[in-house]
Amino acid sequence: MADKDNYWNYAQIGLELAAGVLLGFWAGYQLDKRLGTAPWLMLAGAAGGMAAGFYLVARELFKDGAPPPGGKA
Repeated sequence: MADKDNYWNYAQIGLELAAGVLLGFWAGYQLDKRLGTAPWLMLAGAAGGMAAGFYLVARELFKDGAPPPGGKA
């Protein structure tokens, strides 16, 4: 497919992952400053952002209906 060869689609995938991690990190940092719980909410936010980023990456990669590797059709 021509869409698979488009480099901007791959750049979007990387940016979604990075944005998820950075947004979670920033939100956790802001909560840590307010609540005085450093670094725990920052780490939890980064982990949550990474999970959200991986979800967005998986959704983008498998949007054609193809099952994930080892998955069932």
